[in-house]
Amino acid sequence: MTVGGGHHAEALSDDKTPTNPPPFSGHVDMSRIPVHNLAHTADETSMAKWEDIEALIQAGRMKEAKYIVRETDWSLGSPARENLWREICRHHSSEKDFGDYYYWDTVKQIYGTTELLECSVQLPAFIDTKYKISQSLSPRGVTACERVISVIAFSHPAITYAPALYAMTSLLLHYMDEVDAYNCMAALVCGAQNKFLTQTKIANEAHWRAAVILGKKHIRGAFSTLSKFGVPEEQIEDAFQNWIWWILAALPITHVVRILDCFLFEGSKVLLRIALAIFHLFVKAVTHDPNMIASLPSRGLNESIMHFCQNIQISPQKLLKTAFGIRAFSKSEITKVVVQTEMYLKSQRVMGGTGSGAGQMHAPETPTLNRSVSLEGLPTSESQSSIQMMSHTLTIKELLTLWSWLPMRMTMHQPTLLYTTEEHGCSLTTFFQRVEKHEPTLLCIRTVDDYVFGAYCSTAWIQRHHKDEFGNWQTYFGTGETFLFTMRPTVAKYQWVGISRQQNNAELSSVEHSAELFMHADHNMITIGGGNGQGIMLDHDFRYGKTETCQTFDNPPLVPNGDFEVKVIEVYSLINM
Repeated sequence: MTVGGGHHAEALSDDKTPTNPPPFSGHVDMSRIPVHNLAHTADETSMAKWEDIEALIQAGRMKEAKYIVRETDWSLGSPARENLWREICRHHSSEKDFGDYYYWDTVKQIYGTTELLECSVQLPAFIDTKYKISQSLSPRGVTACERVISVIAFSHPAITYAPALYAMTSLLLHYMDEVDAYNCMAALVCGAQNKFLTQTKIANEAHWRAAVILGKKHIRGAFSTLSKFGVPEEQIEDAFQNWIWWILAALPITHVVRILDCFLFEGSKVLLRIALAIFHLFVKAVTHDPNMIASLPSRGLNESIMHFCQNIQISPQKLLKTAFGIRAFSKSEITKVVVQTEMYLKSQRVMGGTGSGAGQMHAPETPTLNRSVSLEGLPTSESQSSIQMMSHTLTIKELLTLWSWLPMRMTMHQPTLLYTTEEHGCSLTTFFQRVEKHEPTLLCIRTVDDYVFGAYCSTAWIQRHHKDEFGNWQTYFGTGETFLFTMRPTVAKYQWVGISRQQNNAELSSVEHSAELFMHADHNMITIGGGNGQGIMLDHDFRYGKTETCQTFDNPPLVPNGDFEVKVIEVYSLINM
């Protein structure tokens, strides 16, 4: 579905960006926005602005800030949105200075010029060209959008599939210039753990499958109602493959911008909530409208939902209220189900399963092949040589074995030594200073008895200072991608038990809390793995440690006697070169 972009060549004949009334940028074709959609729903001068939200964030009152964003009914033309989106994205970015030098320098490097008319823009392969959603952009704005995307592709070569990136970029360009839109998208692309945008086909599939799984648990009545109307489960799953387009391609722009307010602040969990709310509201409408029931066989479920969204009868605020009103639907559960599903899909591919398309996911049978690491997914020869010279824990063979266990997207990056007790000393304080902001990291330990083992730590150690969604300090943090391993004398990987249980057809959300204790840190120690034992524990001076069987990884002690004395500890980051 291509929205906008008509008479493109005509509109680009003048290389001057028009001026539109605030908060809209010059990339918007104002004739495509009905006047009634610009009417404010209240006295917006008294509504919350970014400065109010920023003050709460700086005071550590994240929950209050979140609710302000959810509940403030900014209209499509609200003055607050002129800088709201840019500043929220800046808050997420490690680069607080949204300067323009890098963007224009890269544009010139790619195209030889910065003049829009002279840039022959080609979209990267990770964009689904069926869904070039440009909303109310002018044809000139569409070209600017595609140029921003081309710079994103140039700067982030690890992205292999990000169909929603086009629609997100076009929405940002409604309220900001090209440079700010690029910097905002770069912040979202670099967000931790794909918090904002899926960037591979597996991650994309994991999200739609997770939406089905979560829907069957939290709005199961909607699924059973459709079954009573004769809609087969396969058709429901086919429809959910397109859930992101219910939002970005079908809903009116008035609804989409309010959803984006919350999405930019909270992440992709907002979109999953909205998708379930749409599905719930659609089924509710079907039960009260015989015509909708009658049209289901001919129109199909997905097209029926798209039509429902295009003609939605409730306000943006009512849609948000419905989405956030789904009970007992937490961020941690969403993250857990998405991660479990993604890891399961990866295991299907490793075991020879297809792992794509609609249909039930089945546990893989006897493995038919081992995962092979392509040359494109290996550390560069420079990285290997550097590690061979510097490392006191890993041989090249061991590094490549460890590499084969990493999440696929991380094999696009290169290992860099951040911390070693040989050079930086044995201190937990120094460890945090050098390591805590990096994500993910590899922790490698060599004992005085020449045992080598460690952990892949999926989350930055600085998360120990963060609060959860309820405002409580996090005792444990991390995700199900975390794993333990041994290299000497035996080679073994101990993945999260949630993945193993899913492979055995267990309920996705059946893992008990004691088996979700991935990472812990305080001023006395760090721990990886918990639940009736500590997978790896290191004391504050990094001289002694302990390893035990723990529920999170169901591992044996990684050294025979459990207690060990450290010879050297090394920590590697994975950096996009």
